[in-house]
Amino acid sequence: MNRILFLIFCIIFLAYSPSPALADIQWSLSVVDGYYKPSLNELNYVLIHPEVELGPRNTEAKPSSYPVIYQGVSPAMPEMGIAAPRIGLQVQADVNPRYAIIFGGSTATFDSVSRDERNFFVGFNIPSARETRFSLSLNQFWLGGKRYWIFENKSDDAEKKSVKVKSGDDGSKLKKPDPRIYAGMGILAITRAYLTTDVWLHVYAPEEGFDFYKVTETGISGSGYATYIGVGGEYYLRKGISIGMDIDYVIGGIGKLKFVRYFTVDPLEQDIIRSGDVVTYTDFRRGTMKPLFIDLEGWDLKGQARFYF
Repeated sequence: MNRILFLIFCIIFLAYSPSPALADIQWSLSVVDGYYKPSLNELNYVLIHPEVELGPRNTEAKPSSYPVIYQGVSPAMPEMGIAAPRIGLQVQADVNPRYAIIFGGSTATFDSVSRDERNFFVGFNIPSARETRFSLSLNQFWLGGKRYWIFENKSDDAEKKSVKVKSGDDGSKLKKPDPRIYAGMGILAITRAYLTTDVWLHVYAPEEGFDFYKVTETGISGSGYATYIGVGGEYYLRKGISIGMDIDYVIGGIGKLKFVRYFTVDPLEQDIIRSGDVVTYTDFRRGTMKPLFIDLEGWDLKGQARFYF
């Protein structure tokens, strides 16, 4: 259904021919700030179900094996939430008053944190405090296009003459441009994902002489492609400066994720994960093992301040 809607939008977007009066290209730079909420369906499925484990298991652990990333049975974690607003920069080239090409980059971060208690076995069980944190950074670079519709303010001849007299040349030198609305379409969006996991396990039993931390950290990386469709509007504060807002729907995803970093203080677990290993998860609920996939489909709401030069 989403692909059908995207195709319809592309047809509407391209149905309008460019204005015959091709003007000089107008360049602009904008600062982008907003919120992006991808679905992250598969990653959230791994997080919220303790029966689903990310990464390989330590089969030598006693009294039972466990996934090394979690340092014990995987906890029930909350879904990924927005950790900070999405920020970025965007360069735009208005090839004529109706059409523009854009190139930009932005970053968005998400996280999920769980604090619980698990037993640490040293011949007997020690109740130990555990903190598990997943952090996801999505760095996107996109190339896209816009089709503008202009709200022209019709002024009377006397006002036009007054503006021309003040400017001494052409009234457009002082008159700020009219507001615009637009439809946007992504030609290509490249996304680089970096997923980190950090687990701190505090083993504390002073009567038995135990007080130490067991730490495990991993870095997971991968790249994927996406596109988007959206609408927005732009209002000029004055000639050369405008503010705007748009809402886009992103379609795409990231597969072929690999481990790029693995650290543990336990010498018995140091070689279980190697750099370059494909990231998989085991689903004991369904009896399957699959590569991890990051679903980028979702809504993207952005505001921007644009400076023309």
